[in-house]
Amino acid sequence: MNYDLLVFDLDGTLCDSAPDISASLRRTLARMGREPISHEKVVAAIGSGVRKLIERTTTPPIEPVMDAFMKEYSEHLLDATKLYAGVAETLERIPGRKIVLSNKPEAMSRKVVDGLGIARHFDAVYGGDSFPVRKPDPDCWRRAVNGAARPLMIGDSGTDVQTARNGGAAVVAVTYGYFKPGELDEADFRIDRFDQLLSLLR
Repeated sequence: MNYDLLVFDLDGTLCDSAPDISASLRRTLARMGREPISHEKVVAAIGSGVRKLIERTTTPPIEPVMDAFMKEYSEHLLDATKLYAGVAETLERIPGRKIVLSNKPEAMSRKVVDGLGIARHFDAVYGGDSFPVRKPDPDCWRRAVNGAARPLMIGDSGTDVQTARNGGAAVVAVTYGYFKPGELDEADFRIDRFDQLLSLLR
């Protein structure tokens, strides 16, 4: 398959960041006297940015929780976060232009990509605050791909599938991430391991 840009989601696709997101949010809620939440419910809320994460896991007012969580999480981004199996080796072998398009804030996304040792593989790292809109808005996609004629999205959630659809692009869904039942049904391709991307791209 001949694609001129590969667009990778971050959380749930390149790395398993759920342990740090969950631990940071649960500590934040506990300190603020909010209702406790299970790790599983936090994981189910990942994928649409920080505001949606907080909205899905606690009650108003949201802003104080967002501010406290952002501070807590920024200090614990890489405590337990790790690349999924085969990611580093596969990125080494994939030629051509690659970018990261995440709904995590850009500064945090860059810190994770740098900290995990994969920054050199990407021409750009974009986050949920890089543009006026975020995934799955088609304008976010247009700005990120920046004129690429045949981009390909690789992601783990319904947000990623919808992002590609809104941008008129193909999408590869990874099945080891944070998706919910039915979210990946419209993906063009599915892979169960990251290294399967190599054979798919040949």
